[in-house]
Amino acid sequence: MFEKIRILVGADGSLQSTHALAEAITIAKHFSGFIKVVTVYEKGSETKAETILNEAAHELKKENIAHDVALVVGSDTAKILTTMAKQENIDLIVVGSRGLGGKVSMLLGSVSKKVVGNAYCNVLVVKNKR
Repeated sequence: MFEKIRILVGADGSLQSTHALAEAITIAKHFSGFIKVVTVYEKGSETKAETILNEAAHELKKENIAHDVALVVGSDTAKILTTMAKQENIDLIVVGSRGLGGKVSMLLGSVSKKVVGNAYCNVLVVKNKR
């Protein structure tokens, strides 16, 4: 399958995105992978976004995984993730099944659904562990 996999993880601070990062770490360890964590945020929430990325970077360092993190200003998370994945030759996008979208995601469709529908590469949607 993959010798060295490149994984893109969408992180929004939700429990599901934390589980998504954990799954990505498991895969990266198995395939000597690289993980890029991306947080998409709207203006005014930079501090929260930075905290989310710092926590992810700390976890990746602790697990000794090659990684990078990115903050991106925007409102269309799915489009940003799929575009970035294509531009950076990503092999797998990992997202949580539900993030912090709440009622808005019910009206617009969830990020995970849009990513699955528009990504050129494989997508892993991580369900909430109960």
